[in-house]
Amino acid sequence: MDKKFKVALVGCGVISDNHIVPLLALDGVELVALCDIRPERMEQKCALHGISPRLYTDYERMLKTEELDAVHIATPHYLHEHMASLALELGINVFLEKPMCISTEEIDKLIEAEKKSTATACVCFQNRFTPAARYALELAERDGGVKDAFASLFWRRDAEYYAQDPWRGKWATEGGGVMINQAIHTVDMLCQLLGRPTDVTATTANHTLKGCIEVEDTCEGVIDFEGGGRANFYMTNAFRGPDCASITFFTDNHKVELRLPSVFVDDRLVELENNTSVIGKACYGSGHNDLIELFYEALRCGTGMPVTLDSAQYALRILLGAYRSNDTITKI
Repeated sequence: MDKKFKVALVGCGVISDNHIVPLLALDGVELVALCDIRPERMEQKCALHGISPRLYTDYERMLKTEELDAVHIATPHYLHEHMASLALELGINVFLEKPMCISTEEIDKLIEAEKKSTATACVCFQNRFTPAARYALELAERDGGVKDAFASLFWRRDAEYYAQDPWRGKWATEGGGVMINQAIHTVDMLCQLLGRPTDVTATTANHTLKGCIEVEDTCEGVIDFEGGGRANFYMTNAFRGPDCASITFFTDNHKVELRLPSVFVDDRLVELENNTSVIGKACYGSGHNDLIELFYEALRCGTGMPVTLDSAQYALRILLGAYRSNDTITKI
């Protein structure tokens, strides 16, 4: 009989449904515990999904009390490294919401914690696993790679959004603004297409939320990559229209636009089969289901993680470099 994984989720906020729903649908996975400092949030999730896991308000106590195979971490950004490292130290596998952490020092600490552990970690860059993204990545590989790309993100995150949780909009707890929270997925896709980044030159601004947030609402710049590729980007959550994000890239044979959940090749829409439904906000995409399934498949088979810490670090290093840049070339 296949092993049944005992799993816990810490953080029962907005994104938690994107973890709970796939976990409940997977054979061989049992959600045995929830953890949140607000008991009412856990109770709401139990009622919504008809589940009765054990409930904790103390993360360390949960890890030491439960015999866990994996923990899903969906807490505010500033808690990610500490919580993930603690689980790894105890030999518990980690499925970690983005960003993996909020500083270069924490990146190094987290990677070192995994090296010393018998367990492993996967970062939730779910957009890599949508049908459109997979098609675009396979086409780029067939065509011999990508040399040039440009990316944009236009979302709306107003004062009401930042007021919902006190950790948002602060350097110490969110780690940044539009780049680390919304645009990180788009930056990660640029890394999947162009490879390892070498440097970034960028400017940041807070155009619309002065006095409300400490962090940026807009960032633009240029990223250079080891293979000679270059990507231009413009990211903002000061937009007043519907959320939209896109990447346009060029191979020797094609112009490709990735605008999830769609992909266009030479300005023609590619018909794709997409049997995975979106959970929660449309901007989260449909990739959580597939990525979480791949995570447990990797644990069961002893194969590599679908999104490793090493792979996930480069998008984060780009945006942290963009914050330091102030319109000067910054090494990544």
